Amino acid sequence: MRNPLNKRILRDFKKNFVKYLGMMIILICTISMGSSFQSTLNGAVDYLDKIKVENLQEDGFIEVSAPISNDLINKLDDMGIEAFENFYATEHEFEDSTKVILFGQRNSIDIPTVFEGDLPSTDSEIAIDHVFARNRGFNIGDTINLIGKDYVICGTVSLPDYSALFMNNTDLVMNTKHFCVSVLTDEAFDEISEDSYTYRYSYRYTDRNLKDSVKEDKALEAYKELLANGVTVKNMLTRSQNQSISFLEMDIGADGPFMTVFVYILVAMIAFIFSILTANTIESESVIIGTLRSMGYKKWEIIWHYLQPTLIVSVVGSLVGNLIGYTVMIGPFLDLYYSSYSIGPIEIKFDVPTFLLTTILPVVIMVCINLIMLARKLTLSPLKFLRRELKKGKNRRYIKLPNFSFMNRFRLRVIIQNRGSYLMLFLGLFLASFLLMFGIGLDPLLDHYTEDINDSLAYDYQYILKAEPDIDEGEKLVIYEMETWFELGQKNVSISLFGIDKDSTYFKDAYTKENVAVSSALADKLGYEEGDTITLTDKSTDKEHTFTINKVYPYGATMTIFLDRETLAQIADLDKDAFNCILSDKKLDIEDAYVAKLITRSDMLGAIDQMLDSFSSVILFINVFSVIVYMVVLYIMTKIVIEKNALSISYMKVFGYKAKEIRKLYLTATTIVVVVSLIVCIPLEIWLFKQTLVILSMLMDGYVAFYLPGWVYADIIVIGIVAYLAINALHIKSVDKIPMTDALKNRE
Repeated sequence: MRNPLNKRILRDFKKNFVKYLGMMIILICTISMGSSFQSTLNGAVDYLDKIKVENLQEDGFIEVSAPISNDLINKLDDMGIEAFENFYATEHEFEDSTKVILFGQRNSIDIPTVFEGDLPSTDSEIAIDHVFARNRGFNIGDTINLIGKDYVICGTVSLPDYSALFMNNTDLVMNTKHFCVSVLTDEAFDEISEDSYTYRYSYRYTDRNLKDSVKEDKALEAYKELLANGVTVKNMLTRSQNQSISFLEMDIGADGPFMTVFVYILVAMIAFIFSILTANTIESESVIIGTLRSMGYKKWEIIWHYLQPTLIVSVVGSLVGNLIGYTVMIGPFLDLYYSSYSIGPIEIKFDVPTFLLTTILPVVIMVCINLIMLARKLTLSPLKFLRRELKKGKNRRYIKLPNFSFMNRFRLRVIIQNRGSYLMLFLGLFLASFLLMFGIGLDPLLDHYTEDINDSLAYDYQYILKAEPDIDEGEKLVIYEMETWFELGQKNVSISLFGIDKDSTYFKDAYTKENVAVSSALADKLGYEEGDTITLTDKSTDKEHTFTINKVYPYGATMTIFLDRETLAQIADLDKDAFNCILSDKKLDIEDAYVAKLITRSDMLGAIDQMLDSFSSVILFINVFSVIVYMVVLYIMTKIVIEKNALSISYMKVFGYKAKEIRKLYLTATTIVVVVSLIVCIPLEIWLFKQTLVILSMLMDGYVAFYLPGWVYADIIVIGIVAYLAINALHIKSVDKIPMTDALKNRE
């Protein structure tokens, strides 16, 4: 026999259509975002796994001052390290201070993936990175002038060793507008003067099953072998140390769990809203439930009846969310990856684990939370339901209210009686406000970071040298790289040591003869203060050096330690008057043969602009999504408060209160809760924002200090109030529609 209770489900959906629709919209947005993001993430992971094998991605590289002999390459091969020439030329003078690296053909290691077009087949053709081409507006068939020669762009590519376009390995963010890698034919590359060459040897381990610790040991062993044979090593990075390779993997590893947790938090919030809605329905229909129990309906039949709306909304919302995620939403997330990371075409596949995580598990969460609530409610006897005695245990004493006016005492009583609903309203506003703060605040945060770097950079050009040029201009210093342990991130981070003179033009206040000064970026990220000691490890010698911090110098550009130049030269095993870096306010006339890297002010500032451009669509999505959450949570929770007090409102109408007076009592109470919640949420959101920045600092070598201007907080409160006023206009009609007959029908 068909259960007659099922006929009530359709009526329930019609009666609460807007509330169910609102929750379904949030669920659809959440699931579509989670499924599309996770699918894109899985496609990117598959691509990274593929290039390790099919494209022979390197395990590291070594840059030296001159080509090394075949005998030495054979020695490395005997050590289980296959080294291949991967020389490149550098164009520093491309438009807008953009740096372009030109490689020859790659057949033995780091084989390019074609994104569009073809690889070069003639000496006049070039294939450039597809992210750079996209962000700078280059198309196939365009002509580009590099190192004094015109090349026709025949295709766009991604290189396995440059999935993230970091101009320098110590940069905070990628630079996809002012840095490009490209590929020529071997014949075209040979035509370039060797003065602009960097002699890089990329290598792979013969044994592909080595543990990471063994790989690090082998890399160090190779480094020592090169030094023992008189080779001057300019730079050496393992795969894990190279941000251009490892950053995307780390980003994916962090984004996946973060998005999964984010989805489940939203789903849990929707489930709790559902449980409150269902609990409110049970309270309003307690007499009906008591009657049904008395007539012989079993507890599980009633539980199943009230659980069905939750199940229907959950299943439909999850399925529609997945459908939108795999069709409409997949495009923006693919576009985000293609505009930020230099990876080949991502293949999107239907993934069962992803479907389970983004569809089945959210439904299970929704059902379980509501099932627990229903099971607890239905433990009461039928008689208690008939008497509307739904509170377990003894009744609590009434709270004695302050001696306010009648109107204020009444509003306070409404707030106390509906504290559970208002608590959920507060949590929903907190989540939506934080999303809005993150979306609105990211732009001014990075603008302030850019200004901080611009203010702290006293120079415009930084030349990192292969050899010492005969030049009197600029400020000479020693730069050396070491590592220190980052406890929060559970990893080693690179630290730049600047050996400066007492009469330093650019870092005069940072000079200290004894001990060291640290940059504000380093102090903030690693938590160091004046008087602390910091231990650094020289990765080339494996020696540890401990320094006492004399001062914190306001310098947000890099994670830097400042110390006496002679002291650092001694540590680096250089002559006391040696230098390997020159800083200057103007471009210096230094031959390319002497320059290992050239870093300009625009290089560092342009990288921040690029990151903002890449995430502009995501920021817009976050802002729109947070406003939707605002509107839905506000409507549902305030609607529940009105419905719970419908009988009281009906009585007040019978007693002669006007509709305007009733609205002042009930709607004003909710208005007070909303405004207070928005204000109270601000410090909690600031705390969470700071913790988010700390977590993000674990994923990058630099540090972005917290900063939000006052107008961000004002915007959040104003948007929240405007959203509430829009919802409140709907509730005014709801209050006016409550009939006086409800009071007359509920005589007990």
